[in-house]
Amino acid sequence: MKDYKTETNISARVPQQLELDLTVSASTEVAQYQDSSRFGYFSILTRDASGRAYQHSYTLDKLPFVLAEDGTLSKYFSGCKNDVYVSQATFESPCRRVVNLKDIQVAFLDIDSYKLAWGQHRRPEEIAQSFLSLCDAESIPRPSVIVFSGRGLQAKWLFERPVPRMALPRWNAVEKVLVEKMQQYGADSQARDASRVLRLVNTFNTKSGQKCRVVFLNRNAGGGIERYGFDELADIILPLDRPQRPQKSPVNANKSKTKRPIGFGLETLHWAFLEDLRTLLRIRGGIEEGMRNRFLMQMLSYLALSNQVTLKDFYREAQFLAQKIDPTWTYHSKDFGTVYEKFKAHMKGIRVEWNGQEKTPLYTPKAETLIEWFQITEEEQRQLKVIHSKELRRELDTERKRRERGGGSMQNYKERRAQSREFNTESVKALSEKGFSIRRIAEQLGISKTHVQRLLRGVP
Repeated sequence: MKDYKTETNISARVPQQLELDLTVSASTEVAQYQDSSRFGYFSILTRDASGRAYQHSYTLDKLPFVLAEDGTLSKYFSGCKNDVYVSQATFESPCRRVVNLKDIQVAFLDIDSYKLAWGQHRRPEEIAQSFLSLCDAESIPRPSVIVFSGRGLQAKWLFERPVPRMALPRWNAVEKVLVEKMQQYGADSQARDASRVLRLVNTFNTKSGQKCRVVFLNRNAGGGIERYGFDELADIILPLDRPQRPQKSPVNANKSKTKRPIGFGLETLHWAFLEDLRTLLRIRGGIEEGMRNRFLMQMLSYLALSNQVTLKDFYREAQFLAQKIDPTWTYHSKDFGTVYEKFKAHMKGIRVEWNGQEKTPLYTPKAETLIEWFQITEEEQRQLKVIHSKELRRELDTERKRRERGGGSMQNYKERRAQSREFNTESVKALSEKGFSIRRIAEQLGISKTHVQRLLRGVP
């Protein structure tokens, strides 16, 4: 599988290398995807003897204090050695929600190998080797690390750099394909969200009484841990063929097609709309009472359409967004009910007819409609990714095409055009004074005869 690996050769911070005798501490394993030198939050979740869960979030710089030197939990968790979990992603604030995600530096699978014959009555290290063979058979690059979770396996693909929240739809697509390919071997389809917590190394699984530990390290040529460039890994795992779009009905066959912003797939586009609304919220410092209900409903619709949350997690994610709009807002869960029901219908594949077209029941207004609803100024639009008026979109598209041609900014373009106009005007007058005909002047300067006539009349 060497063809699938990407050698690490970057100037970014290189995490502490994992010990090669596989006696890996919890702090060392977590440090592979949680960087204590950066800003952000991670979460620790514990369960007591009754199964009740307790969660604590900390800034990344507290990582060395939360996890003791010997790899166990520190004095803050005195006596707690069983059923401890750690978040795989980093968050912007102490709240473990997908919509609060800052970045993530790992892809993972939770493998319930103990439920299948290939993962039973064998040592965890042997089960890990069998999993590697299954990865080879499915043309999946071998994971960087495999952790025995006390009953099953946790396979992790480490990235060279953290994947930012904006790229979450692509990360989620990678997770989805990994689960689809490995589900027949025990991959848990319910454990693929970016806000997931997984069992912490060197703690115990009370269901089996066994200790969680690292059972495989994928070493590169230099003897260190193998890491992947996220884009390279995604190119390997994601299918090349895009899913076929449904055919338009005859009624709409001749209708003009709405252009999608360059570089955006459908789920990524909806996530970008949600990010724009969050940016607008940050710019304004809040949303006034008269429009906050509609603002929240639209954010929730884009969250659902982006396919980054499940029905199970929808209400918790919705509560986080509502608090971001206004921490003093006394909302009720029923306020989310309409979008939740539409989300359920959307997940079932139900479509509604709108202007002769079949569409999702969730709210999908045009950018111009959002601008009108929320009174978004042009200055605010210029700080957004996709919520632009037609005029601004045309201007930005022109600038993008000009940059692609190496033409520089709009200001440079205007300056060059003014210089060209001045040159043409002077040249036309000089050639005309020499007795050149309009046709000959046009051929000489490479411009149209009409343009020559306009310049002779003094019209630019």
